[in-house]
Amino acid sequence: MNGQQAIIDEIVHNAEKAADGLIAAASAERDKALEKVRNEEMRKKSDAIAAAQQAADALLSRRQTLDRLDARKTELAAKQQAVDAAFAEATKKVLNMTDHIYRDYMGSLIAECAQDGDRVTVAARDAKRLHAEWLENVSRKCGKHLSLNEETHAGAGGVILCGKTCDINLTLETLIKDLRERLAADVAKRLFK
Repeated sequence: MNGQQAIIDEIVHNAEKAADGLIAAASAERDKALEKVRNEEMRKKSDAIAAAQQAADALLSRRQTLDRLDARKTELAAKQQAVDAAFAEATKKVLNMTDHIYRDYMGSLIAECAQDGDRVTVAARDAKRLHAEWLENVSRKCGKHLSLNEETHAGAGGVILCGKTCDINLTLETLIKDLRERLAADVAKRLFK
């Protein structure tokens, strides 16, 4: 039995050796596969971090752009308020001119724009200072026959010339609006340097 036992021992030994080799190969294969999975997971994690950073950078950039736009809107609104206040102050100054200066100003506008035979409608606010006697003097100076309308207009000040073919609005609101439109480019250039 010695020979048989030796053969069996050799077969067992070879089988154990082969099994150890298979186990070692399987372990190496497993370790290789695990390393591959770990590397893939690290790559995915790195890609996810890079994508998150890129998204955060894009979000930050958009936020900064929106903040700059909001700041520009606020600045623009403040400048617009300054322009509005300046023209409101100009209107106030014209309305608060002394009667003599205001009459001269309105008289020069009428002389420049009126047609012979026009009726002059004054603002209710101006009825006491732009009266019939004043209009007679304006009419005489400009050489045009003008008459005072008994009705007044509801504007802040100024006059409306009612003619045969057309009416001319010389109310302060219209004059200031026209002035504002003509000066808009210059005002914008000065304010928005």
